Amino acid sequence: MQSIKKLIILITLSIIILNAQELKKSKYDINKCIKITYTKEDIKKYKKLIEEGEIEGYSCAGIYYARQGNFDEAINYFNKGKEKGSIESYAQLGSLYSSFLHDYKKAVKNYKVAANAGHGKAAHNLGVYYYKNFKYDEAYKWFMKSYETGDLNSLLSIGLMYIDQKKYNEAIETFKKVGELGEPRGYYELGTFYQLNKDMQDKEKGIKYYKKCYEMEYGLCAAAIGEYYEEDKKDYKKAEEWYKKGFALKNEGSINRLGFMYLEDLNNPKKAIYWFKEGYNKINCKSCIEIIAKTYIMNFKDYSNAIKWYKIDYKENKTPEAVYNLGLLYEYSKNKEKAIKWYQEASKYKEIKTLAEKKLKELGVSYE
Repeated sequence: MQSIKKLIILITLSIIILNAQELKKSKYDINKCIKITYTKEDIKKYKKLIEEGEIEGYSCAGIYYARQGNFDEAINYFNKGKEKGSIESYAQLGSLYSSFLHDYKKAVKNYKVAANAGHGKAAHNLGVYYYKNFKYDEAYKWFMKSYETGDLNSLLSIGLMYIDQKKYNEAIETFKKVGELGEPRGYYELGTFYQLNKDMQDKEKGIKYYKKCYEMEYGLCAAAIGEYYEEDKKDYKKAEEWYKKGFALKNEGSINRLGFMYLEDLNNPKKAIYWFKEGYNKINCKSCIEIIAKTYIMNFKDYSNAIKWYKIDYKENKTPEAVYNLGLLYEYSKNKEKAIKWYQEASKYKEIKTLAEKKLKELGVSYE
C-alpha cells in the first residue's frame, strides 16, 4: 500500500514538472500588439507570427479580437496559446475574464498560472483583485511576487494598502523604498500622505517629499507644490512659479491648475485662455481645449472663437458635447444650415441622441 502511495506521488510530481516545463516565455514584445486602433492587416500579421512558430502570435490575435469585442474568438486564440505553453496567453486570458467578462473565478485561475511562472503583471493583477476584496494578506503575497520581477507599481500598491490598514509606519517605509529605488512616485505618494492624512498630517514634510520628487523630474509633484501654495497659502505668485515648473516637465495637471487659477482665483479669463492655449500648443493638453471654448462663451460671449475651439475639441477628442455645442453655437449665431449639420452629427451619439433630435425637430427637420 505504501509503495502504491509513493508511485501516485511520483506520477503527480512528474505531471507537475512536465506542465512547468511546457510553459514558455517568449522574447517577443507583447506591447507591439497592444494598439489603440487596429486594421485587418494587423490580424494578418499576428496569424503570420503563429505560422512562423512564434507563440506570442496567439496572444496578439487574442488581444486583437478582444479589442474588437469578439470575445469567443479571443478566448479561442488564448486557449490555443495556452496549449502551446504561452505564459502570456494565460495572463491575457485572465485580463479578458477580469476586465471584459467579469468572471473573476476564471480570471484568478489563469492569472495564477502565469504569475507562478514569473509573469509580473499577472501577479500584480492578482494583488489588485485581492486588495479590492480586502484580502490583504493574499494581496501582499502577490504584490511581492510581482515586485520580485521588478515591478515597482506593486510596491506602491503595498504602501497604499498599508495606509488602508492604518499601518502608517510600514506605508512610509515602503514609499521611501520606492523613491530610493529611483521611482519618483514613491516620494509623490509620501508627500500626498503627509499632506492629506488626518492622523499624521504634516504639510511641510509633505512639501519636502514633493520637492524630492520634483528633483527627479516628475512634473506631477511640481503641480502638487503649486496647489499647496495656491490653496493653503494663497500665494499665487509662488503657485504660478511651481505650475510653470511642472509645465516645463510637460505635466498637463500643472498647466490646467495654472489656467484655472487665473480663471477662478485671479479673475483674469484672458490670461487663463493664454495659458490653456500654451498647454495645447506646447504639450498637446487635450483637456485644455474644451475649457478654452467654454471660457470664450462664458466670459466673452465670443461664439466665433468658441466654434473654432469646439471644432478642435471634436477633431482631437471626439466628445459628443463638442458636437452638440457646435450645433447650439451655430443656432445662436443664426446659421440654421450649419446648426442642422452639427445636430445631425450629434444624433449619431447615443449620449446626446435625444437632445439632438429634439433640436432638429425644433428647426423643422423630420427625424423619425
